[in-house]
Amino acid sequence: MTRFIFGLIMLALGLGPSALADHHADDDGGKPFVLIARLHSLAEQADAVLALSQVADQKVYAGEPGMLLHTFDRNPDDRLSFVWTEVYADSAALTFHLNNPDLIAYLDAVSPLLDSFTIELYGTVSEAVVAELRATGTPVTHYKTALGYIRDLTP
Repeated sequence: MTRFIFGLIMLALGLGPSALADHHADDDGGKPFVLIARLHSLAEQADAVLALSQVADQKVYAGEPGMLLHTFDRNPDDRLSFVWTEVYADSAALTFHLNNPDLIAYLDAVSPLLDSFTIELYGTVSEAVVAELRATGTPVTHYKTALGYIRDLTP
């Protein structure tokens, strides 16, 4: 009965049976996903971390069209704690980011100023890219999509 009702809802929304098949069909990392990088600076280094991150943000904006959202937020309860929130167009965009010389220079400069750095991935990301990210030695947790959708905003 539940399956029947769900089918009626899908038809009412104009989504045929193929919509369900396509919903999670792209497990090769060809869809947008979110990366959260959590940084905690050493005491007295927060301003330097912020300054380096501002330069990195500008370079990523200028050189990475596959980065759809890139924000650097400060924890209001811990002035030494920061979070990069990044939305990638697809797994290839993360590969491009990981190989970007500007990112590599940023990580080399900011790492000595941190006492922790972790990464969380949310969504469908290719296993090859997850492995590439883990090979950096940074702790990575990949939260694979169990359900949900990505709205098509194409005009």
